[in-house]
Amino acid sequence: MAGPLVQDELSGFAAAYDLAVSAAHPDDVSIGRPSIRVNDFVNRGPEFDGPYIYGPLLAACCNVIRQPFKLSTMHARIVLPYSPAQALHADFRSQDGWPMVGFIIMVDDFQSDNGATRFVPGSHFWPHAPTDAMQDSTTDHEGQVLASGRAGSIIIYDGSIWHGHTANVTGRPRRSIQGAYIRRDAQAGVDQAARIRPDTLSRISTLRL
Repeated sequence: MAGPLVQDELSGFAAAYDLAVSAAHPDDVSIGRPSIRVNDFVNRGPEFDGPYIYGPLLAACCNVIRQPFKLSTMHARIVLPYSPAQALHADFRSQDGWPMVGFIIMVDDFQSDNGATRFVPGSHFWPHAPTDAMQDSTTDHEGQVLASGRAGSIIIYDGSIWHGHTANVTGRPRRSIQGAYIRRDAQAGVDQAARIRPDTLSRISTLRL
């Protein structure tokens, strides 16, 4: 769906994104074969406040989590050029009783050739994991749907659904911001309250992390 960014803001947002990635402390950077992840985008600047306080995203959290919730993670994710598809996976299984709402902000267009995320509709109700049902969970699933869209769009999804990025067969990286909301009493991926900076807190003082 349409995200919190308008088209006129995208070039400035992408420039701020690249600067934040390049300036990140090595402890916040994880480099893998298919992608680079940069942690703690809550504190990277005011340009990144909008994604995690976006009204439709918070409304989805109310509908899915149905109890007080908090931000667990928000990080940059760059799918590298010529990288393979990620295995289908679920962040949390529905039977574990741990509702999670994930979100992805498209910094670049998500296309069929550059690593757009795929989802298997209805799989958040299934009791088994992708590895239980598929010989190779990096291959296509017959029911999968590709979440393609223009830069600035947002994907909001149930954390129990099977998903994973597809192969990036282009020579260009595919950039995004990803994050998740969980129950307020659950263990967060990042202790946002401990890491938050005074300038960040002053901008979002009406929220409770």
